[in-house]
Amino acid sequence: NGSDVFEGVVYRQLSSIPAQPIKWLWPGKFAKGKLSIIAGNPGLGKSQICASIASIVSTGGQWPVDRTRTDPANVVILSAEDDAEDTIRPRLEAAGADLDRIYLLQAIRGEDGNSGEIYTRGFSLVSDTDRLASLIGKIGNVDLVVIDPITAYMGATDSHRNAEVRSLLAPLQALAQTLNPAVIAVSHLTKAQGVEALQRIQG
Repeated sequence: NGSDVFEGVVYRQLSSIPAQPIKWLWPGKFAKGKLSIIAGNPGLGKSQICASIASIVSTGGQWPVDRTRTDPANVVILSAEDDAEDTIRPRLEAAGADLDRIYLLQAIRGEDGNSGEIYTRGFSLVSDTDRLASLIGKIGNVDLVVIDPITAYMGATDSHRNAEVRSLLAPLQALAQTLNPAVIAVSHLTKAQGVEALQRIQG
C-alpha cells in the first residue's frame, strides 16, 4: 500500500497518497465508507428518519430537498429498541421501502468451545464487527448500515469515555472504509444542560 516502516512505525509520505473524492450516499449529508451519527433526545423521530433513509436507499428514490436520486441498494439494520413485526416492518412499509432489500441483523449464534452447546446472544461491536462484515459481503450491494441505538451494542464499553468509544468504533470505521456502506448510528444526548447539542452526544 506504499507505506514504509521505521522502528515499528508505519508511515507514508503524503505526496504518495492519491486524493479521492468523497462518495456520497446522500450528497452533502451521508457519505459512503464513513460513520455518521444521528443524535437527539428521545421521541424526536431519529428511528423514523433512519426508516425514511433506508426506504430511499432500498428503492433508489429521491432525497428530500435536493431531489437527487440514489441507486437502489441493500440495507442492514441493527435495532435494539423496536420490535421487527409491529414496529420496524410497518414503519418501513409506511415509508415505501422495498422490504426485499432490507435485512435485520437479529442475533449472533455460535458454539460454546467447552460444552459444544449452541448459543444465541445479542450482537456486540466489541466482538462481532467481523461477523457484520461477513454478512454485508454475503448480502452484497449494501450501501447503508443502520445501528439504532449504538449504545445498545457497545457491551461493557463506557459510552461517556471518549477514548473507549473511539477504540470501539475504529473497527466499525474500518469496515465502512473497506466495504463502502454508509454507516449511520443513532445516539442519545447526555443530560448536560447549557452546552451545544454537538457536545452532548455520548462519547
